[in-house]
Amino acid sequence: MQTISKADRFVKAMTEMPSTDRKWLFGNETDNPLQFAFDAKRTVHPSVKGSVMPQNTISSTWHDLMGQHGRASKRAVYIHIPFCQTHCLYCGFFQNFLKKDIEDAYIARLIAELEMNADSPFIKSHPIHAIYLGGGTPSALSAKNIERLLYAIQLHLPLANDYELTFESRFHEFDDYKIDACLNGGVNRFSFGVQSFDTKVRRCIGRIDDREKILNRLKYLNGLDNAAIIIDLMYGMPHQTMDVWEKDVRTLIDSEIDGGDLYQLNVYEDSRLKEAVEKGALPPPSKTSVQALMFECGVDIMQKARYKRLSICHWAKNTRERNLYNQLSKSGFVTIPFGAGAGGKIEGYTFFVDRDIHSYMRRIDAEEKPLMFMMSPPEDYELYSSIIGQMDLGRLNITMLSARYGVELEDMLSPLIEAWLAKGLIKMSDGFLELTIAGQFWYVNLTQAILDWLVMMKSNGSHALNVNPVRKSLSNGVKAIAAQG
Repeated sequence: MQTISKADRFVKAMTEMPSTDRKWLFGNETDNPLQFAFDAKRTVHPSVKGSVMPQNTISSTWHDLMGQHGRASKRAVYIHIPFCQTHCLYCGFFQNFLKKDIEDAYIARLIAELEMNADSPFIKSHPIHAIYLGGGTPSALSAKNIERLLYAIQLHLPLANDYELTFESRFHEFDDYKIDACLNGGVNRFSFGVQSFDTKVRRCIGRIDDREKILNRLKYLNGLDNAAIIIDLMYGMPHQTMDVWEKDVRTLIDSEIDGGDLYQLNVYEDSRLKEAVEKGALPPPSKTSVQALMFECGVDIMQKARYKRLSICHWAKNTRERNLYNQLSKSGFVTIPFGAGAGGKIEGYTFFVDRDIHSYMRRIDAEEKPLMFMMSPPEDYELYSSIIGQMDLGRLNITMLSARYGVELEDMLSPLIEAWLAKGLIKMSDGFLELTIAGQFWYVNLTQAILDWLVMMKSNGSHALNVNPVRKSLSNGVKAIAAQG
């Protein structure tokens, strides 16, 4: 008698699933999976969300966690600087324009927040391996405030000997004094949001400096030979043809910096870029099918240049670039949040710090960790975090995960695996699920499908799919939100 697997029984039990949901899981029938495996990117960040916790439990839960040593595994810290000098058209993270009086007051409170938590058993019990100063635009701060903040980080956080300290920057008004303040304060990695070297493309999205200035500043920073220099490039922007994109990637290589990210454009629902396209001030971004070809082009150039691939989107020229913070945060490792608008995760709990600067500062003055939102860990969050982190690397070690978490993962995922193999999205080899170039482009869809499939099996199909399409046609009035990565 033939044995029917749990996954097969589950498939039979889901015959009533709407066809649209089945397509989000299994993909479209197509002979061109790179461009058309799915109708859209499902989400920006694959996830299984926990339950929103009542407001009256947030503070006590935080203090309980800080009162424990926690597990001895690598840890990261995220520090948020919620200021920008300008508001770039594509940006979905803008919070506040920079004002000197608010800047000084905010940095004082941010330092107080670091100090407030410094002596807790959790912070003191294990070294911090990666610190990321993001925003906003940290390089908008004055040299003096950069010095103040970096000194406080060194003073209040137990940094590992081989820590990575990333300072997110833009080139506009990031002068030599600020660079020196960063290097003297322990920054060993700069991440610059170049997006494109093409002056026309840059100007249309709100970037100020031209190609020549960007290249000159990269040459200067490279010549200091004192930190990893990383840039972000985006594909699919208005006025960015395939030729422009190819030139952007080759310029990254020619600059001889330490690494870079190749990101797909996000056009957020409330962004100024969306508004500009709607009004006809800018041409629409490239369609997803064209962006897929741009992705393939970028991968081909980087591989031929023998750059080491650290994730789906991230490339390193040498051993100086590790991309440690991103790897830790995407794999569910502890990420401790500081600063207005910061997010983090501790033991599966997800935290968000108060975004309102004035409310944040008042709560710091009251000696309160200014958390505004918190979610409890979903069941099996460690398994889900491992899946998310591994899929971001372009593979899934099914054998290892099955043994570690006591599940028959290949059996459970067999219907998805069978469908994706037939469509050319994955390959199976020695216990690994490996993404093809098409699977890499659609990896957020595949990752979210795996997560939803596992949760649905556990709940006998009662779990609703996490479907939040992130790119729709700009021509039909529903605007694009293209998944980063």
